[in-house]
Amino acid sequence: MKKFIVCACLLASSVSFAQRPTATRSVASYGNKALSISLGMTSSALNIGGRMEFSNEQGAFGGYVFLQTEKKDAAVPQVLTFGGHSLIKLVDASNVNAYIAPGIGISMIKMEGQDDVTAVGPSFRYGAQMKLGNVGGAIGIERLEVWNWFDSKSAASAAFTSAVYTFNF
Repeated sequence: MKKFIVCACLLASSVSFAQRPTATRSVASYGNKALSISLGMTSSALNIGGRMEFSNEQGAFGGYVFLQTEKKDAAVPQVLTFGGHSLIKLVDASNVNAYIAPGIGISMIKMEGQDDVTAVGPSFRYGAQMKLGNVGGAIGIERLEVWNWFDSKSAASAAFTSAVYTFNF
């Protein structure tokens, strides 16, 4: 019963905190920066990432960091990748958006029984999100792909699909 009361109090406080007068602030009046948090799984290996764009304009520049944990029995490598990208909006309607984000990055890949690899190459992110009204955020799904330009013997590419939440500030 105590847990129920605590959860009810937290829910009530978060709902009242989230309410804003709609006449004074709309989704379009939020800041120009956007922060996204992604979370997913590949063969029960967790992946988590974040990206940030420094403008809401078409072709906004930003950066990303992404971590895929290792799962030895499923042959899933550990991957840490980070870099820069340019966000290109394909659809930016009132309730949905779709985008691509080509970029370049550095990936560190660790696979069981093989040498660790540091790869430099292009990255490509694409996704779609549904906007959450006056909250100023969006939730959806996206895919990140990274390639290795310089080493053909090691992992040539890696791809990750994640759920993503984006908010502007």
